[in-house]
Amino acid sequence: MRSKTRTICVLVVGFLAGGGIQALGQAPARVESPKFGTSSRIQYHVGFDEFRPSDSLKTWDFVQTATSTGLVNNSPATFWASPHIPTGARLLSFELDYCDFDPSTHISLALIGCDFLGANCATLGTMTTAEIDSCGFLEQDLSGLNYTMQNNAGELFLIAAMHSSTNQNTLLGAYIGYQLQVSPAPGVATFGDVPTTSPQFRFVEALVAAGITAGCGGGNYCPTAPITRGQMAVFLATALGLHFPN
Repeated sequence: MRSKTRTICVLVVGFLAGGGIQALGQAPARVESPKFGTSSRIQYHVGFDEFRPSDSLKTWDFVQTATSTGLVNNSPATFWASPHIPTGARLLSFELDYCDFDPSTHISLALIGCDFLGANCATLGTMTTAEIDSCGFLEQDLSGLNYTMQNNAGELFLIAAMHSSTNQNTLLGAYIGYQLQVSPAPGVATFGDVPTTSPQFRFVEALVAAGITAGCGGGNYCPTAPITRGQMAVFLATALGLHFPN
């Protein structure tokens, strides 16, 4: 079976020389965002210990100091991780958290999208640290790509190149920012009273496809009918998948 790692590592060559730095600063305080709704930026965290060496002969070390806890390597090597973003989500950004104390070598990170077989890969963004004798983060805006996740047809990879051989650079982790979206409207209407020209058509069809509603009977949705508190409870609990311990 062909190794996805070998396929992806070919793409790493193009960014090892460095990429554009988008933002630099101290690692921000993290506030957990809700995992629903279409207006929130959701931050998916990839821990340093989720990165695996692309070469089986390479190993990484866990380091914990007064300034950092993360991944270091005593010889140049490439590591990769496979983040899991929900299908239908739109990518907004990706971020590298690091410590860089080596004046001559740095850390590079690339976000790569591939089809389901690990082929036909495209680099979505790259970044490289600059020696600042400190810890910080880099963030790159991906919103202009309008990249929507389709997990049944492809997957994402994070490729981190550790250039240092002195254990002075530390990979602390990465973040991928994304936003949930309502699915595009189908070409045919499910209900006779919500035609394709209705401004609510896309949203009603999303409810139907998600199993949240079956309409009001007779092939209709009754879009102008009032909703009871009981019906609202069914809609919201089903849409959000609300679950609590019994």
